[in-house]
Amino acid sequence: MEILYQRLKSLTRFPAQELIPALDLFRLIRIPSRTVLLEAGEISDTVWFIDTGILRAFYSIEEEKRSMSFCKNEKVFREVTSWIVPEGGLLTDISSFLYQKPAHYFIEALEPCRLYALSYNNYQQISLQFPSIAKAMFEHTLTMADQRVQMCNLRSPKERLSMFLRLYPGLTARLSVNTQASYLNIDPTTLSRLRGKSK
Repeated sequence: MEILYQRLKSLTRFPAQELIPALDLFRLIRIPSRTVLLEAGEISDTVWFIDTGILRAFYSIEEEKRSMSFCKNEKVFREVTSWIVPEGGLLTDISSFLYQKPAHYFIEALEPCRLYALSYNNYQQISLQFPSIAKAMFEHTLTMADQRVQMCNLRSPKERLSMFLRLYPGLTARLSVNTQASYLNIDPTTLSRLRGKSK
């Protein structure tokens, strides 16, 4: 539990006497790459703290197929990555988890992961017994959301990539071009060209 303690300490900045009693409410799990932890439409009953590996949240949209042919109304599904969270972070579908309603996102592992899972029932217990910890957990999420909004508001693909590289140094080597392009809202070909120039 020492690793979980250090993760929570970095997120909350609370002293040991406040954190240690809450550690028993978390469950260690190990999952292989491409494991789907949550599907859209399900109710999220877990927050995952990431010790090792990367999780992503994404949703799927239907759009017209890009084609040079004259065929119309061809539809394809495209994944849109909303969150990429590496070691030290936490992830869930927040509105689904907090309000126990159907999830908007899929959540999957992009690498083999070691995670600390906090169930909804145990989160409720933390909220009652250690409210400052529960509050700090989602303050971190709000900070991440603010950074995400700032990134999305950048008009230039180069600027979005630059911000991503600043926020997550070294992470691009661990992500496929398609996943990163989806997160940055950049065409994969454009992203490959920009990454080539930055080397």
